[in-house]
Order: sequence, then structure tokens, then C-alpha cells
Amino acid sequence: MSVRDGAATMATNAGGGGGGGLTSPNDDRTYMLQIYPRLASQTTTCCTLRVHKDATTASVISDTAATLGLDPSRLYVLAEVKECGGEEWVLEAGDLPVQRFLLWPRKAQEQHPRSLGFYFVLQERNYDGSIQYVHLPPLSKEQEVHRLAARGFLPPPQDDFADLCNLPVLTEDSILNNLRTRFHKKKIYTYAGSIFIAINPFKFLPIYNPKYVKMYENHQLGKLEPHIFAIADVAYYAMLRKRVNQCIVISGESGSGKTQSTNFLIHCLTALSQKGYASGVERTILGAGPVLEAFGNAKTAHNNNSSRFGKFIQVNYLESGVVRGAVVEKYLLEKSRLVSREKNERNYHVFYYLLLGASEEERKEYKLLPPEEYFYLKQENFKIEDEEDLRHDFERLQQAMEMVGFLPATKKQIFSVLSAILYLGNVTYSKKSTGRDDGLDVGPPEVLATLSDLLKVKDELLVEALTKRKTVTVNDKLILPYSHSEAITARDSMAKSLYSALFDWIVLRINHALLNKKDMEESVSCLSIGVLDIFGFEDFQTNSFEQFCINYANEQLQYYFNNHIFNLEQEEYQAEGITWHNIDYTDNVGCIHLISKKPTGLLYLLDEESNFPRATDETLLAKFKQQHQGNKYFVPTPVLEPAFVIQHFAGRVKYQIQDFREKNTDHMRPDIVALLRSSDRAFVRQLIGMDPVAMFRWGILRATVRGLAAFNEAGRSWAAKKSGVIRPVSRTPLGELKRSNTPIERVYKDMHAEIISSIKNLQLDGEDPRRLLQSWGRLRFPRHILQKNKSVKQRQVIPKSLLDSRSLKFIVSLTLHDRTTKSLLHLHKKKKPPSISAQFQNSLTKLLETLNKAEPFFIRCIRSNAEKKEMYLDEALVLKQLHYTGMLETVRIRRSGYGAKYTFQEFVQQFRVLLPKNSSASKEDIMELLEKKMGLDPTTFQIGKTKVFLKELERQKLQDVLHKEVMRKIVFLQRWFRARLRRQEFLDMRTAAILIQCLWRRYCREEQKRRAATLIQALWRGYSQRAQFHRQRQGATKIQALVRGRSARKRCQSIREEKRKKEEEEEE
Repeated sequence: MSVRDGAATMATNAGGGGGGGLTSPNDDRTYMLQIYPRLASQTTTCCTLRVHKDATTASVISDTAATLGLDPSRLYVLAEVKECGGEEWVLEAGDLPVQRFLLWPRKAQEQHPRSLGFYFVLQERNYDGSIQYVHLPPLSKEQEVHRLAARGFLPPPQDDFADLCNLPVLTEDSILNNLRTRFHKKKIYTYAGSIFIAINPFKFLPIYNPKYVKMYENHQLGKLEPHIFAIADVAYYAMLRKRVNQCIVISGESGSGKTQSTNFLIHCLTALSQKGYASGVERTILGAGPVLEAFGNAKTAHNNNSSRFGKFIQVNYLESGVVRGAVVEKYLLEKSRLVSREKNERNYHVFYYLLLGASEEERKEYKLLPPEEYFYLKQENFKIEDEEDLRHDFERLQQAMEMVGFLPATKKQIFSVLSAILYLGNVTYSKKSTGRDDGLDVGPPEVLATLSDLLKVKDELLVEALTKRKTVTVNDKLILPYSHSEAITARDSMAKSLYSALFDWIVLRINHALLNKKDMEESVSCLSIGVLDIFGFEDFQTNSFEQFCINYANEQLQYYFNNHIFNLEQEEYQAEGITWHNIDYTDNVGCIHLISKKPTGLLYLLDEESNFPRATDETLLAKFKQQHQGNKYFVPTPVLEPAFVIQHFAGRVKYQIQDFREKNTDHMRPDIVALLRSSDRAFVRQLIGMDPVAMFRWGILRATVRGLAAFNEAGRSWAAKKSGVIRPVSRTPLGELKRSNTPIERVYKDMHAEIISSIKNLQLDGEDPRRLLQSWGRLRFPRHILQKNKSVKQRQVIPKSLLDSRSLKFIVSLTLHDRTTKSLLHLHKKKKPPSISAQFQNSLTKLLETLNKAEPFFIRCIRSNAEKKEMYLDEALVLKQLHYTGMLETVRIRRSGYGAKYTFQEFVQQFRVLLPKNSSASKEDIMELLEKKMGLDPTTFQIGKTKVFLKELERQKLQDVLHKEVMRKIVFLQRWFRARLRRQEFLDMRTAAILIQCLWRRYCREEQKRRAATLIQALWRGYSQRAQFHRQRQGATKIQALVRGRSARKRCQSIREEKRKKEEEEEE
């Protein structure tokens, strides 16, 4: 945008920024932004601006240009840079830079050197929308050597190999040595054919800026140094070329860098369709990231920011390749972390953010206590050392929630629920000291009162749900007291269910922010690339049901990997009848059958025991051992040890059987559901609604009735005033109006009071629904009354983040498989709700179905060390990971197998330029091309019954020859076209010259005639003038002669007269 257009653009895009309309008009604070110009004329000058929170990109660019004295007629863009040399997010004109600034770490918000990252860059933009990238870091010396070697000027370096398939000797040691050599050169990425290996350096490397996005755009895999952007690029262009969905499966241990790899992939996938920089979808994901991390991540022994849930991000594209939306699906949130954890581990981040970052006013509103006073948070030697960072993270979380679309009232509702969950952990039980009742006393009273107030439920109902359970028999309903252990389980179950439902609701709102309306139109064809970031293999000191499910998911992903890399490929070779020797690999089908095969799989045995009322964890373990004695994947344990061991593909893991049954049936209990449904807070009712669409529609209906009732009452008050009856001003609710005189009015008011009571605190999307019903006033009041009472306040703009039933229904249909409230669908049926393991299996099955419909790319993330040291490689740990992922067998099949395969028709269509004219899709024509024309070694390719198989290097050679031949023909066409242009230009010039000559000659002839005519005219005029002169001169001469003659005669006569007189005188 040009500086001169800044004001106009700012006015046009006033509502365009994510969450910009939510800024408080009374917020006068200013924030310091560091802006570095990346222009041809200036490189190091830093422009420091102080701006308000609602300052748009347009105004910041205008102020920066004015401060630096830049040419206001040029076009500029503002980009956010987090790490020096990392990704750059170009901000649109209506975006709010301060929103991005508030998401940065605390120290980055203070003045700091450029080398630490986190700053803004001002760049010049071309008129076609592209950006002028200047002063980017040049190619490194190693990259320059690689480039020269590729061009043949230098021999190829042999100290490390970018592709493990090119290793001269293939062993686990040679793979490890190659990875170690590359890692020490800060080359963390390596290929194994088309499989990508990424080693986590625990350090940011400056290799992710837009230069690298452009560098790898539309390049063959393996042509350049390995990079995660190359995988994104190949997937993107394969999707466009083949019109087939793609997926990228990221796997690895906890702490191996899967989430960061996902972020890089999403950045590149959206940047590829946006001229090299970020799109609106990524900006929404940028805001959603801190929200999901706060509610779904926690500090563990292996990772300070470990994802405790799996997610599948599907980026949707139009057929033109433009991003149009995205969907986030989550899998198996670790609910047990909420109530219990291992030593030196923490609960979810959001609790610490809230308790340490809330203001005094918020602490009073949410009734917050210090962290050490909550049972769900405190541990042995409980101490929080990063309080300042946690306070900043709370501000960052609030800003991110605002960017995604959470309104201020919605955030208050969320934090109130979080406070209630923490207070649930402080509920204690004790046996009653008096009476025959075997029940429990619950307390402390102040905790119950606070909990009741936060959830807006009645005290007596809360106590009943926490101490008693209702059992329905054939003829009666029984109310039985909990035992002490059962009561604690019920309390924890309520906390876990409430938190899980809250997390589901947050994911639903994020999906709504990412939704594009075109996704709901079946007529619009859709392509997609999915990125799977799911929990890695886990083996802790104490492993429970969560680790069991996580490792089962990893077994399924390993099977999916084996199936694509080994099984399907080798089966295809055999079906095509080509010469092939099968490669042995570690097959994990037996382990998967042990866990999930009907009817004796561990998950099915677990479900059976969970349904038996008298079953215990011990009977479950006994059934496991009885059914699978002798199974090589089920390792026996000592008789008295309450644990069992499974031989996973990654190694042996011991699982403690305690609480397996409880965690498997940890769905919402009917008593808890009934309690929460009785809440006066609509947000709580929304969380546990089994059908979000129905809850949404019912909320609108109740809000409408409430609004109409309010307008009716106001109308009656106005009529009473006009008639002279003055009613006293009352603050009582509408349901407690004065009694009427007629029975009909009494019935109406009783109904009215019930409706008002049921929707008393209804919050529609976090805001008071009365605001949504302001337009109803025109139906209930005369126009002049409305105009008379019209407020001077500006009309509130309805945020774009408001839900509608159509989009909500679409989102719910995509994510229902893993919703906590799914079990509520079974509460009123004889059939029991599905167990947690059954729901997880169903989610995993749906995920694998999605993956099987797409072409996969695999990224293997490897943890470099367990201590999280920067650029340190623990060889034993890396070798262990290489071993259990079957990397040696993978490289062997990639090396000896055929990485490229085409049907005859696809081959002819792809390489038609190299084939003779009018050649058919026959085996003979293809063989002639590969053997005679290309001269390929017969061992590097094979032709089957319907397909052509090529090794990866030969495919690249074929592509290179194709490229050269296409370029040769392009050059020939260009040469012919240039010659034709030059010939046409010559002919045009010759024609023009002839025309000019013709016109010149005509001009000369006409000029000659003109000059001749002029000469004749001149001569004629001279002759005429001379003749006239002669005539005039003759006339004058004649006149002169006559005058002179007359004068002479007069004189002669006078002389004669004088002479006569003299003579007469003389005579006298």
C-alpha cells in the first residue's frame, strides 16, 4: 500500500483486523514497536514507534514512512519476524500490529537487538503485489559449493550425503555417522528417498524465511539441500497436478519437534498459494496456536511444552491452489492430568496463567486463590520459578483468544469454569459422625458456596451430586450414598468432564474461525493437504491407560507406514511380475492384534470387565494374562505385580493396571449432567449440551421470548405513564412483577416468570442476547418513542465470530467423533455409552480412513538428546530411535526398490516429448526410449504388465532429459518466434521506408512545382512592374516636356514682350 493511500485504506479496513472491533475505546496505553526498513537505500536504521492497540498496519506504515523520510508515492508492506532468519508474516492493511506484538515473549516486548528476533520489517512492494526482497542473507559457503558441484564445476562432496539411499555402505552405523556429520554442520534435515528425517536441534536455525519458500517452490525432491519446505512444496504441487488429496504424517517421540515441524509446514502450505507470504488462514492458526497450547499442553519430564492431545490440521484449497479454509480435529485429550500427575510435572498451562496473571479485579471476580492452595495443582516441593513469564503468557493468551474471536464476556465465562474446576479439587469428604446414615459429609462450606456461585447451581443439588448416585430400577428410583473412594472418583470425574467439554467447545470455536463458507457448498470442489501431529511414543516410570492408548495409536501409525513403504509396494511388484527379492522388516501386526483384535484383544477385554459391576483391576489383569499367555508381544510379569508388559515396535513398556477400568468408563455421569443442566449460566449448559446445534437454536428461541417479554413490560409501563398512573421504579426481575387482577394475567405471568427464570443468565455466544434483539423494539414501540429515547452511543457492530446454525452444524459433523458430550446421546437409552477406548478406536479408524484416501508423505522426527541441550547429539538415543522406526529397512527398500512408478498411459503422457511421433502406450516404445535413447542400465528400471518402475535417480535423470528437451524446443520456438518477429519488423520497416520515400518524392515534386510557380509569378510581377514603370516614366517625361515647353514658351513670350516694350520705349 502506498503511504498516500494509508488513511483511506485504514478507513476501509477498520473492521478487518482479527478481533479489532473488540478493543476497548478507553484503552490509552501505547506500545513500542521496533521496525527495521529492508529497502535498497537503508538496511540498519531502526524506527521505534509508539502506537495504540487499535493502530492498523496502514497507519503504522504511514507513520514509519514519515519518520524515515521515505518516498510517500511508493508501495510498502509490514511483516512480522519472530526469529531472525525465520518465517515472515506479511500483515494486511486492516490488521493490528499490536495484536501480534502482544503474542511475543515478555522480554521481546522490551527494546532489544535485532539478532534476538521479534521485530517488524518494512519492505517495498511491487505494483503486481509481489515483494522486493533485498538484503536477505546470501547463500552460505556450503550451499555455494553444492551449487557449483551441481553445475559440474566442482566434484561432489563425499563427507555427508543428503539422501541416505546414496550411502556407499548401508548399515545402522553408517546411517548414524551420516546423520551425526550433517547435524554438526547444522544440517538437521535428511532424505531417505521420499521419506524425510528431521532431528530436533533444540535451537532455532535461520532457514525458514521467505527466501527458502521461494527457493524450494516447484522443485523436484532431492535437487536442493533437504528442507521441510521441500516436502510441503512437493505435496502442494502433487495435489494440484494429480487432483488428489495429500497428507503429511509426522511421527516421533515426545520432544522430537513434531509440533514445530507442523507449524513450519502450515506456514509453507499457506504461503505457497499467497505469493510467498502468510494468508488469513495462517493468521487465524497463529492466534489459535497459543489457545490450544494453553488448554492442551503441559510441562512433562521430557518436554516443557508437551502436547497432551493429538491434532489433524486439514488445509483446504480451491482447484486453483488458493487456500480457502482449514479444519482442526483433536484426539484423546489427557484428562487424567487434571487430577493427578507424575513427579516434577505440571497441570495444563492455562491454570498457572490464570492464577498468576489475573488482575486483582479478576481475582475477586473468579474467586482465585494462590496456586499452592489448590489440591489439583500442588505437589511435593511445590514451587513456581517462572512467575513473570506465566503472567506474560496470560496476557498473550487473552490476546490470542481475542484474535480467534472470543468476546470479552466469553473469556470471563471460560475463566469462571476454570476456577470452578480448581475448586472441585478442594472439595473434601468425611464420614458422618452422627446418626445411622452411612453417607458422607462434604465440605468445606466456603468451597461449596464458591463452587455453587461459579457454576450457578443450587447448593443442595451440588452436594447431592457429589455425595449420592441415582440408580433406576424397573419399578423405582434408588438414591444411594457414595463410599469415600467413589465420592472422590465422582468429584474428579466431574472436573475432567467439565474440562474436556470446555476444550471441545474451544476447538469448535477455532474451527468456526477457520471455516470458509464455500466449504459448505457441495458444488465447490475441494482439494486438501492434511498434517497429522499426534502424540509420540511414551514410556514413563509409571505408565497408565493414557500411555496405553497413545502407544496403540503409534502402533497403528507404524503399521500405516509399514503398509505403504513395505507391504503395498512389494505386493505391487509381485502383481506386476517384475524381478524382486522381498525385504524383511519388523512387522507389528501381532502387537496390534494383541491390543485390538476381536474378541480377545486387550481393549475388548477391558470393555468387558468395565461392564461387570463386581470386576476389579486385579480381575482385569488376570483375564489379560489368561487370554494371552504365550503371546510373544505380551510379556509375563511377577504374579503379585499389578502391571503387564507389551513388546511394542519401539520397545517394551510396562503398564500399571491401576485405574484402567475407571479411566475407560470416564464419561459424563448422569447425576453430573443433570446438575450442570440445571445451571443458571447458559455457557455451562452449552458445554454439556449433547447437540450444539440444538442448544444454539434453543438459546436463540429463549432469548427471543425473553426479549419480547421485556418489551411487553416496557410497553405496559409506558402506557401507564401516558395514562397518568405512575408506577414506582423497581429493580425486581420481570418474573417478580406485581400480581394481576385477572386470572388470565396471573397465568400469563406465571408462565412468563418460568421462562424468565429459565433463561435468566442466557449468554448467546458470550454476549447478552438482549443486544441481539434490539431490532424487535420497532415491532413493540411507536417510531416516535424510539426516536425520542434514541441513545447517543454508536451502534454496536455484530462481530464476524458470531455463530450461525448452518456453519455450526457443518463443524459439528466434522468433529463429533471425539466430543466429550457424545456419550450423552446414550444417557436415556438402555444401551450403555461407548467406553473411552471404543471412542478412541473410532476416532483412530476415521483418521486412518482419511489418511488412506490421500497420498502420504512421511516425516520422522528424532529427538537429539533427553536433556534438551542445544546442538547436542546423543548417539545412543538416536540409534535407538533409528532402530525401532526400522530406518535401516526403510532405506534398504527405498534404495533397492523403485521410487517412481507410472502406468503406461501416464508415462507416455508425462514423457511424450521424448518419444517418437505417433508412438503408442506400448511396452516396446517405452523400452526403446529407456534402453536405446536414454541408455539406462537395465538394473535401474523394470517394465511390468501395466506399469513402468524407475529408481529415483533414473527418474530424476529422465526428468532432467525431459527438461532439457523441453527447454531445447522452447529455445527453438523462441528462436523461430524471434526470427519471425525480426522479419516482420524488417518488413514493417521496409514498408515504412518505401512509404516515407514515396511521400518525400511527392513532396519534392510538389515543392518544385511550387517553386517554379513562385518564380514565374515573380518574373511576371517584375515584368508587370517594369512595364508599368516604363509607362509611368514615359508619361512623366511627356508631362515634364509639356510643362517645360509651356514654361519656355511663356518665357519666350515674356522676353519677346519685354523686347517689344523696350523697342517701343526706344522708339519713343
